[in-house]
Amino acid sequence: MMRRYRSLAVSVIVILIALQILGSGGFPKSWNIGLSEPINTWQSWIRSNRDEHWLFTFILNPITWIVELGLNITESFIAWLPWFIPPVVVFAIIARRKKLVMASFAAFAVVYPGLVGVWQESIETISLMAVSVGICILFGVPIGVWTALNKRSESILRPVLDAMQTVPATVYLIPIVLLFGIGKVPAAIATVVYALPPMIRLTALGVQQVPRSAIEAGQMFGATKRQILARIQLPLAIPSIVAGINQTVMMALGIVVIATLVGAGGLGQEINQTVRQLSPGRGLVVSLAVVAVAFVLDRVSMALISQPGSSTVKTSRKVVIGSVATLVLATLIGRMIGWHQFPISFGTSFADPIDTGVNWFRDTFSFITRPFNDFIVRDVLLRAQKLLNNTLSWQMIIFAAMAISYVIAGWKMAATTAVGVLTIGLTGRWLDAVDTLSQTVVAVILSVLIALPIGVWLGRRPRAEAALSPLLDSLQTIPPLIYAIPFVMIFTVGPVPGVVAAVVYAIPPGIRLTSLGIRQVNTESIEAATTFGATDRQVLWGVRIPLAMPSIILAINQMVMMVLAMAIIAGMVGGGGLGYRSIEALTGPNKGLGAEVGVAIVIMATILDRLTQAMAKRLQAPAAI
Repeated sequence: MMRRYRSLAVSVIVILIALQILGSGGFPKSWNIGLSEPINTWQSWIRSNRDEHWLFTFILNPITWIVELGLNITESFIAWLPWFIPPVVVFAIIARRKKLVMASFAAFAVVYPGLVGVWQESIETISLMAVSVGICILFGVPIGVWTALNKRSESILRPVLDAMQTVPATVYLIPIVLLFGIGKVPAAIATVVYALPPMIRLTALGVQQVPRSAIEAGQMFGATKRQILARIQLPLAIPSIVAGINQTVMMALGIVVIATLVGAGGLGQEINQTVRQLSPGRGLVVSLAVVAVAFVLDRVSMALISQPGSSTVKTSRKVVIGSVATLVLATLIGRMIGWHQFPISFGTSFADPIDTGVNWFRDTFSFITRPFNDFIVRDVLLRAQKLLNNTLSWQMIIFAAMAISYVIAGWKMAATTAVGVLTIGLTGRWLDAVDTLSQTVVAVILSVLIALPIGVWLGRRPRAEAALSPLLDSLQTIPPLIYAIPFVMIFTVGPVPGVVAAVVYAIPPGIRLTSLGIRQVNTESIEAATTFGATDRQVLWGVRIPLAMPSIILAINQMVMMVLAMAIIAGMVGGGGLGYRSIEALTGPNKGLGAEVGVAIVIMATILDRLTQAMAKRLQAPAAI
C-alpha cells in the first residue's frame, strides 16, 4: 500500500512538472465563452418589452405591485403611529412571556434610532425587513414541511438551497434589478431570496426530528396525515421554526446595507454615507440602530409564537380588550396632539471621540500600519497574483487543484474542482478570481492564527468564554461594512482594509466552534491520559486538540465562508477582485458581468466549502473512538 502511494505521488509530481514546462502562464483570453453577451442581450430585450410582454404585465408587474403595496402599507402605518406606541406594544408582547428585563431592553431598542436621529430611516428598514421576513415565513414554512415529508423533493431542493446560501447578495440583486427595476421592491425580493434557505431548512429539520413514537400514537387513535401534521408534527417543530425565523432575521439584516445600492434607502443608506465620510463613530452609532431593529423583530417574532414549555402570563378577555382599547385611545390622542414624530434627537455627536480615537491610532502607530500595509500588498498579494497569473501555468494550477481535491475528497470532488476552475477561466474572470483567492487565503490564514488559539484557550475556561460571549455576539451582528470604515482610515483605500475587516468578521464563529470542540472532548479520555502521568500540555496536544479536530476544521470552514462573504465589502473599499466587479456590474450597465462574477464566486465558495467539509468528515472517526 505504501509503495502504491509513493508511485502515485511520483506520477503526480512528474505530471505537474510536465504541465509547468509545456503549459502557458495565465488563462488564455481567447477561450472566453462570452457568458456576459447573452445576459446583456437579455437586458436590452427586457428594457424594450417591459411594458408590453405578458411576462411583465401578468406576472412580474403584479408581484411588484403586491410587494410595493405591502411595503407602503407597513411603512405608512408605522409612521402614522405616535412614536411612543411601538415601544409600548413591543414591551407588552415580550413581557407576556414573563421576560420583563428583555421587554424593557427591546422597548429601549425601539426608541434608540430616534435618539440618534435616524427614526424615519429605521421605519423604512423595519418595513423592508418585516415584509421580507413575513414573505419568508409565508413560503418557507410550507416548503420546509413539503421537503420534510417528501424525500425526493428534499434531494432536489438541497443543491438549490446550497447555491442560494453561497451566492453573494449582490449577485441576487443583478437579475432582480433587471426584472423589477430600481427601488425598495427589488431590495425586498432579494432579501427574501437571500434569507429564505434557513427558514426552509430549519422547518424541515424540525418536522423530521419529531419522535416517531408521537406520530405512531396519533396513528393509533385514527388521526389522518393532515391531522398528524397539524396537531403533532408542526407543534413539536415550533422550536426549530422559531430558530429559522431568528436566522432569517439575521440574514435579512446582512443584506440591508447592500440593498441600498439599488435604492432601498433606510439605515443602510446612512451606513453607506458614513463610508464616504470616513466616520467610524457615526457608522457604529447607525449600525447599532440596524442591530436594534433586528433584535426587536427577532424577539417579537419569538414572543408571538407559542413554544412548548414556555411560560405565559395568563390574561383574561376583559384585560385584553381593555389594553387594546387603551392603545387605540392613546394612538388617537397622540395623533391629535401631534406626537407622531420622535420628539428628541441627540444626534451622533457623542460618537465624535471614536473618530478622534481612530485618527489618533492612525497617526500614532503609522510606523506599524504602513509597513504592514506595504508588506501585505507588495510582498504577499502582488507576489501571489504574479505566481498564479504568470509564473505557474494554468494547466498546472488546474491539475494541482484536482490532485489536492482527490487526496481530500476523492475522484468526484477532483473532477468537480477541475471543471469548476476551468469554468472560471472560460468566463473570463481568471484574473479577478486569482485576486479574490489571494485576499481570501491571506484573510483565512490570519483568522486561523487568531481564532484557533483563542478558541482553544476559551474551551478550557468557561468563565472567560461567558465573559467574552457578549463581545462575540456583537461582532457577529454589526453590519460587515462597519468593520471596513476604521481600517480604511488606518490603512487607506486598497485591499488591506478589506482583508483586515474580513478577519474581524470571521474570527467570532472560528472562536466559538473551536471552543465548542475543545469543551466537548469526553472527560474519560482526559482522565485516562492524566492517569498515565500526562502533563496539561501533553493532554492538550495529545488528547484535546486531536479529538476536537472535526470542530476545528468546521471552524476553518465557517471562517472561509465568512471571508468570501466579505469579498463584496472588500470591493466597496478598494479591494478589487470579484467583489469590485460585482459592485461594478450592479451599479453599471453591464449586467452580464454580474453573471460571470456570480458563477466565479459560487464555484470558489462551493469548492472551498466541500473540501473543508470533507476534511472534517475524514477527521470524525478518531473522535468517535
